[in-house]
Amino acid sequence: MSEETEYTHTVDDEKFESYDEAVEYCYQSEIIYYNKAMEYLSENDWTLTESIQLAHDLGCDLSNLNSETLASIHHQNELIQSIEEI
Repeated sequence: MSEETEYTHTVDDEKFESYDEAVEYCYQSEIIYYNKAMEYLSENDWTLTESIQLAHDLGCDLSNLNSETLASIHHQNELIQSIEEI
């Protein structure tokens, strides 16, 4: 009897049938509004080093980045990193 693998991420314990489904869920998470983005970045990447590197790795143009984009990219990466097989 083959048991299907499920995935979850540690942020909200949402369960997914596949890793790709879990990643897609993470990409749907955005941080909007300047104040929320700045608060997130100040708590999680105050130097912006990680966020800018992630944006660069995704092929983003630095001239098109703003706090909301950087915060969302960083947050999505954190969610993806938290995906676990259950």
